[in-house]
Amino acid sequence: MSDVQLSKGDFRTIFTSQQRYDNPTNGVYQIYNIRKSESGNSNRKNLIMISDGVYHMKALLRNQAASKFQSLELQRGDVICVKVAEPAIVRERKKYVLLVDDFEVVKTGLPLVNQASEFLDSYFVSHPNETLRDDAHSSTNAAAPTASLATSSTGAQPDSSNQHKFSASSQKSKPIFAIEQLSPYQNIWTIKARVSYKGDIKTWHNQKGDGKLLNLNFLDTSGEIRATAFNDMATKFNEMLQEGKVYFVSKARLQPAKPQFTNLSHPYELSLDRETVIEECHDETDVPKTHFSFIKLNTVENQEANSTVDVLGIIQRVNPHYELISRAGKKFDRRDITIVDDSGYSIAVGLWNQQAIDFNFPEGSVIALKGVRVTDFGGKSLSMGFTSTMIPNPEIPEAYSLKGWYDSTGHSMQYHSLKQEPGAGASGGNLMKYIGERITIARAQAENLGRSEKGDFFSVKAAISFLKVDNFAYPACSNENCNKKVIEQPDGTWRCEKCDTNNASPDWRYMLTTSIVDETGQLWLTLFNDQAKQLLGIDANELMSLKENDPDAFTKITQSIQMNQYNFRIRAREDNYNEQSRIRYTLSNLHTLNYKAEADFLAGELTKDLLA
Repeated sequence: MSDVQLSKGDFRTIFTSQQRYDNPTNGVYQIYNIRKSESGNSNRKNLIMISDGVYHMKALLRNQAASKFQSLELQRGDVICVKVAEPAIVRERKKYVLLVDDFEVVKTGLPLVNQASEFLDSYFVSHPNETLRDDAHSSTNAAAPTASLATSSTGAQPDSSNQHKFSASSQKSKPIFAIEQLSPYQNIWTIKARVSYKGDIKTWHNQKGDGKLLNLNFLDTSGEIRATAFNDMATKFNEMLQEGKVYFVSKARLQPAKPQFTNLSHPYELSLDRETVIEECHDETDVPKTHFSFIKLNTVENQEANSTVDVLGIIQRVNPHYELISRAGKKFDRRDITIVDDSGYSIAVGLWNQQAIDFNFPEGSVIALKGVRVTDFGGKSLSMGFTSTMIPNPEIPEAYSLKGWYDSTGHSMQYHSLKQEPGAGASGGNLMKYIGERITIARAQAENLGRSEKGDFFSVKAAISFLKVDNFAYPACSNENCNKKVIEQPDGTWRCEKCDTNNASPDWRYMLTTSIVDETGQLWLTLFNDQAKQLLGIDANELMSLKENDPDAFTKITQSIQMNQYNFRIRAREDNYNEQSRIRYTLSNLHTLNYKAEADFLAGELTKDLLA
């Protein structure tokens, strides 16, 4: 860094000096971090961290800067000179952001100057009197100007469906924004969107009183966003909005999305209140009916458990409806169907309650599943949730293509089942391939697996060296398909805020941390409920009971697996906490060793060496 000098301390100067605040250009900064985005959402992709060597802060790339950053594929450590920018203070002066419209690259491939630099937001929380007076920067305090942000997410002009449109009505005469562009950095916007999903009004009764909640999704060509309305507003918008119709929407509050309540990828959601303005739009030509992000069935095995995906398949088999009873004694209706696609794989899909009872689509039909949950017990399968959508015979090109393939070729094929990943009970060829693709712990760490946008999967043969048994499980809601952590009440019941119920006992679920080792190194691995149950051979509720009532039996079980070797299928993913990044490893699948296959593989490798 001897030939590159950062503008040290410049971020503090920008927000404390009126002259620098009015002209925040030509600062030389280093890219401190790049936010990862599962969804590919443009607002999150273009929100990065930059450092001046003393402080680091958030920067939102707009217009030319957004497209330039993506085309150059800049990385952490690269140095830029900001040419056109605008400072902004948002969220009641607790957040500071630099809105960057253009920059030049100074140098790439450098190490961070100061990894322990202070987060600018944290600095001003401790020094609130140093910032400029409110009237000195009131013009930007309201957030980024909407006109310039309307094209910020990609750096290119929006498509014709999202261009500004005008008419006599108050709604139509305002700029039309794409849903993917919505963020707290705009305070004046209007979207033109279809109600792609509207749930039933949910009610609750507790000590604080009664309440109502309406959930719905809005869709345009750029994506979908969740919206909620409470109490009187829930009743009002439930009567006003109809699923499938298109509306102009403005003046709704934007707030961070709650991933546990939605399968959408948008980082924000809308709260519809008394200020919200909604008008029906009769021109639906440029608004899609449904938005899918399909993945092939053969890629589901690489998806993390409890994530949600969109898939398109052919119904191969429909199993009879049956009844389940949960630990809390509640009855549920269930039906399993099997779907296939042209990747040559099949997967089971679980249907619940009324949908399981009413399902009557024939085998051979095309079916689209949106926001279906990935489960991971005995291999990968799918489960319909309360926000999942099932669309039979959708009128989309992908469906026509898949149906044509199935009628001509697919109906007579043999499919690979995702019920069990290669490793246990797999065919000889697949098992040999699985063993050959394993790597060492040292290699996984040396190659920084997990730093990619969606994380990385790899397989190792390793032994368990240690289990953390102090907090191996958490108390979860015993209601079906919830699993949210519950809190013990003074009366001995366990409270679930999500379900608004008190249950007599919790359903303990594993969150087990273990240390695994091979001949090259060690790493810490997190096992969730299904994988930990498979490893220990006992339910978390039973193990918790043994811990409290029979410590010797508890110790015997937890120690019996130590130094045993297994095949581990691991997902590595970068995790950011307190502005520091680390790689987190979670177990995707676990298999005992097949010693015959291991020996055959080694013999084959030796034969190759001898013949080489």
